[in-house]
Amino acid sequence: MDLEQIVQQILLVRRDLSREEILKKIYEKKRSAEDYYLDEAAARVVASELGVEIPRETEEFTPQLSISDLISGLNDVTVTGRVITIYPAQTFRRPDLTEGKVARLLLGDKTGTLRLVLWNDKAKHAESGKISSGQVLRILHGYVREGLDGKLELHVGQRGDTQVSPQDVDEQAYPPITSFVDKIGNLTAKRRKASVSGVVQEVYPASEFKRKDGTSGKVRRLRLNDETGQAAVVFWNEKVDELGEVKKGDSLRIMNTRLKESQEGRLELHVENATQIEKLVDQALPLIVSSEATPKIADLKDESGPFTIEGTVASAPTTREVITPRNERVKVTSFDLTDQTGRIRVSLWRTLAEVGKDLRVGTQIRIKDAYAKRGFSNLLELTSRASTTVEILPKQGAQTETQN
Repeated sequence: MDLEQIVQQILLVRRDLSREEILKKIYEKKRSAEDYYLDEAAARVVASELGVEIPRETEEFTPQLSISDLISGLNDVTVTGRVITIYPAQTFRRPDLTEGKVARLLLGDKTGTLRLVLWNDKAKHAESGKISSGQVLRILHGYVREGLDGKLELHVGQRGDTQVSPQDVDEQAYPPITSFVDKIGNLTAKRRKASVSGVVQEVYPASEFKRKDGTSGKVRRLRLNDETGQAAVVFWNEKVDELGEVKKGDSLRIMNTRLKESQEGRLELHVENATQIEKLVDQALPLIVSSEATPKIADLKDESGPFTIEGTVASAPTTREVITPRNERVKVTSFDLTDQTGRIRVSLWRTLAEVGKDLRVGTQIRIKDAYAKRGFSNLLELTSRASTTVEILPKQGAQTETQN
């Protein structure tokens, strides 16, 4: 075992010491012995004094580590884990003007998760599909560094290598991807990223929009449920095409979405370039069917929804313009809604504001995909979002429906 391997072994056990402090102790030990010790011998003496057992030369030293064992500064380590997410590879230009490539993955084992950084030829393995999410991956001769955000990263450079689904590894020992998936009901606006699985409950048509620079973009929304809750999922640009045909009842796994609050204060999952979409054809989740029964106003609670509610317009609608946090000027129409159990304020936003302003006192309506929230006076009110619809319920005849 050479000096570097002994230093790595000390670092694993004595996390209170840095690499520089250990090397200093080794060279001080050599100096105190008037250079009688070789580097390796001095390192073994220091390790013994620090309470670290170093294998004998006849013993094999294989630094197979769990993710929780890693610390910054470790070199030549071996780690095995399950690939959770693969981010798009990126090309960069070196100082000599040649091009390089880097790919980032999220790796997990039973002790935690870790960013894996593959450089150049190793990055091409992820880009080509040789490495894919769900596989068990062994990393050889990696080195650990802190990323720009202070979190640990395992890098695989020229000396490093990767092994997909090694034959001597029990894949059952590594948690499945589902164990790294978040429950929708547990998500909060404080988080930046999330991964979810669920059943499609509502699908809305794709639409195109114009950016400020004159180029066109695409957007499509759907609503995804799991056993803990539901959330709006917004697909952007090329991810609209990647999603392809999707219908109510389909099961999706969406890894690495961006969390964002809508203008109405609702949590949304945004699917962008770094997000992975997977249709779970062979792993269908149970369809979560919402009840057909409509709740009563008295049953509504804070931050609930979406739901369908019926009632009678009880006050003349008023329409006003407001400035959103994005500095957009939008319309909102408000009025009171009553049923036999109580009364509540309703706010219809954007295109639904035009529908709301034409309502008359005494009109019976059904609001689908509505949400309850606390308003400015801390009173509970109903608010619309992009998928909300309003149905006018005439005393006789067919119903008509308007979608936001």
